[in-house]
Amino acid sequence: MAHIRRLAALAVAAATACSAGDVRRLAPAGGPSATGGTRGGGAPSPASERAPAPAATSTGGGDGARCRDYTDLDPATLPPLPDGPYTAMFEAAWDVVRTKHFDPTLGCLDWPALRLRYGARAARAKSPAEAYEAVRALLAHLGQSHFALVADDEPGAKGRGHVPFSVRWIEDAPVVVHSQVPAVPPGSLVEHLGGADPAAEARRAAARHGVGTRAFRIRRRLDEIASCTPDAKVPVTIRPPGAGAARRVRVRCRAPVGETVSLGHLRNVPTRVEARMLPGTHTGYLAFNVWMLPMVPRIQGAVADLRRRGATAMILDLRGNPGGVGAMSVPVARLFLREGGSLGTLRFRTFEQTFRVAPNPDAFDGPVAILVDEGTASTSEIFATGMQALGRAVVVGGRPSAGAALPSLIESLPGGARLQFVVGAYEAPDGRPAPEGTGVVPDVRVVERIDAFAEGRDPVLDAAVDAVTRAAKVSSEAKAAAPTDRKVGAP
Repeated sequence: MAHIRRLAALAVAAATACSAGDVRRLAPAGGPSATGGTRGGGAPSPASERAPAPAATSTGGGDGARCRDYTDLDPATLPPLPDGPYTAMFEAAWDVVRTKHFDPTLGCLDWPALRLRYGARAARAKSPAEAYEAVRALLAHLGQSHFALVADDEPGAKGRGHVPFSVRWIEDAPVVVHSQVPAVPPGSLVEHLGGADPAAEARRAAARHGVGTRAFRIRRRLDEIASCTPDAKVPVTIRPPGAGAARRVRVRCRAPVGETVSLGHLRNVPTRVEARMLPGTHTGYLAFNVWMLPMVPRIQGAVADLRRRGATAMILDLRGNPGGVGAMSVPVARLFLREGGSLGTLRFRTFEQTFRVAPNPDAFDGPVAILVDEGTASTSEIFATGMQALGRAVVVGGRPSAGAALPSLIESLPGGARLQFVVGAYEAPDGRPAPEGTGVVPDVRVVERIDAFAEGRDPVLDAAVDAVTRAAKVSSEAKAAAPTDRKVGAP
């Protein structure tokens, strides 16, 4: 998960530097590009907490309210906060949001008044936990999910490697869903992993305020527990399917595999592209683990090869793909969009970026399914939302995606805590709600059960194959029934 956190923090910089979409500078905040409520999810705050507007501001929001742009506010002109051991931490968090949030009006909130209210609470705090809650209460007024205050002692990844199996939260338990070692078969319940209790850790993660959906926070914590130092022996206690007793084994931690690529500040990211024809079908399967622009030629080549091998339908597996560089979504979408279209727009503080896809007469035009799970995040969610909104793909999954679609950055605060904050808002091409906080909702919802994994099945992939096979059959029958133009006298 270490590289995933790095992607979440830095992908926005790479995306804006390497944009493949239309980029337009916005008017000063408070004008047509500003928001009078909140964008990217969440409800606006009550009118009593909205900012009084000075005469020099523009109108923002649809309710006619005049919202103050806080860009040029000098904090030195504000009343001082009460002195306390956590005052500097609170002040820094408040100012990061003021200066770097995508909406400089902060949804018409009275940001200076909220500073006094929650700054006094932080100053009275008797412990770091109490002070952090004051900051989280402040951030909650923004009504957006992609904010998180991470304590300096909060657990995280233990290394850049991973145990040779994958664990997900299935039927209210930590379950092995894929494994590369016979000693840990799929369908096993994981009771202990590397000294941690996955079930207890998952429940703590679910209760903790943070980015994305509850399922995403659980998934991220399980991935952290499963991280390790490459080549180290990791103790595991499992209860295999059908076994009455628990089994203790030790597995060797594996280093990340895949071709490493770098782009801007994203250095040496392991990348993997998998493509194959699914046995007994005319369906091509394509999966890749992250969105990095240097991967585009490999993906283009993979799609071309699947088409040469007779694929009449295509499945894009984005399960567990945490995102990356947003601009990569454009050339990938162009492989499947003959008429082109827009995947949506990201709005930043001073500019906006539309993911506009040019027409491609040679694009694959068979049925497409996109697979998602609670680990599908960021650019993966924007791509899935855009393709779903355009009617070009059916989304299949056991649950919604991560709900962590918006670009964000992470900054350190005095005392060691880290603040993750959103820097852009997403608008889908058809105006549907952004997946931030809720995730992309599958068109085909699949019930995932432990016994399916114990039998070696992939119920989501099975459902996707069924969906695209039926769609391909309908399309073929429609083409066969369509009248054909013939010249008079032609045989």
